[in-house]
Amino acid sequence: MFKDKPIMGILNVTPDSFSDGGDFSDVNLAITHAKEMIADGVDIIDIGGQSTRPGYVEIAANQEMTRVIPVIEAIRDFSDIPISIDTYFPEVAKAAIEAGANIVNDIKGMDMDGMAEVVAFYNVPVIIMHSRTRQEGVSIFDDLAQFYQEKIEQCQSYNIPKENICFDPGIGFHKSMKDNELILSYPEKCRYEDYPLLYGVSRKRTIAHLINEDKPKERDFGTVAASLFSLEKGVEIVRVHNVKGMKDTLTVWNKLSR
Repeated sequence: MFKDKPIMGILNVTPDSFSDGGDFSDVNLAITHAKEMIADGVDIIDIGGQSTRPGYVEIAANQEMTRVIPVIEAIRDFSDIPISIDTYFPEVAKAAIEAGANIVNDIKGMDMDGMAEVVAFYNVPVIIMHSRTRQEGVSIFDDLAQFYQEKIEQCQSYNIPKENICFDPGIGFHKSMKDNELILSYPEKCRYEDYPLLYGVSRKRTIAHLINEDKPKERDFGTVAASLFSLEKGVEIVRVHNVKGMKDTLTVWNKLSR
């Protein structure tokens, strides 16, 4: 599932996401945007019903379901594009898989009770993000490695196959700007063995810091540059808002790099 699918397109069906809140909270608008992303060459559509921007207020799992399930079902009426459900609630993941989602993208890295059971029962790929509070006295790379090892052991205890596991170092989640820059600069140090990596830096404050841009939607060029650098360093998947920009950039790069 994670091989040769480098572009994950973000579809936030929330009223309060940090860069596109409300743009696609209506089901019809979300479907239109999904069709646009498919036309632009997206490999995976990542659907989320809860904002996790800094300072977000958590909504209940049932409210999140009312936002994401109709969109998943509608996309399945016209496309078999891989869909990931961006959630840390096991009940939302379960409902999304049954509605047609293929992947669980969990920002809390299966730390919520019940998520590992859902992933194992449905035998779906899972993206496990590091979003815990940073350990004191260890480097960001050692912190990530310890987390990855713990999660591999958890997956093994639930018989989750190795090929279903992808890691995300969690740029921006409880990390300093220096940590974020190190993650972006040295993807090879953020990898554990040969498990695939996903990088999601699209429009985040790390990009704002690097290019001095306050407006999230004006950070797409910086996002594409950072994402392309990550892919060239071996990262398997990049998660972006602007699919066409990423697709065109990657296409030209690949043609000129032959």
